[in-house]
Order: sequence, then C-alpha cells, then structure tokens
Amino acid sequence: MSAPDVRTSFEQVQAILHNDWDPIGGVPLDEYDSYAWPVLKLLMASAPPAEIADYLRRTANETIGCPVPEDRLARIVEMLSELRV
Repeated sequence: MSAPDVRTSFEQVQAILHNDWDPIGGVPLDEYDSYAWPVLKLLMASAPPAEIADYLRRTANETIGCPVPEDRLARIVEMLSELRV
C-alpha cells in the first residue's frame, strides 16, 4: 500500500473513531489518532471483527475509562470492516 493510500485509510478510520466511536465526546479530531493506527494495522492484517471489537472495548474501558455500549461498538466494527484498506 502506498503512502497516500495509507493516509486515506488512516483518515477513514480516524473519522469513524471520532464521529461514531467517540467514548469521551466532543473532542478534537486528532484525539483518537493513537488508537486509529492500531485499528488500521488490524484491518490491514485482515483481523477478525471480534479482535477489532476487543481492542476498541479494552481501549474505551481501560485506557480511556469511558465504556462504549456494545450495540454501538458492533456498528463501529461493521463500519470499519467495510473499509477497503
């Protein structure tokens, strides 16, 4: 994958995490960038949706301290899985 392709994919993941996952709420666009890269890496490795969900769940619950409802998490993982990375 070329650098522009990686950047585009990162921006798509970034937008989903910012607009849809957003455990904190009302944060700057770059707030979740440190979490977007690992998600992108999982997507590029064709990780199963459960692994992506586990990463986001742990991050929201343990790192950020703001759990995300499971139904919302499922929608986010579906959106991420539909990206062409």
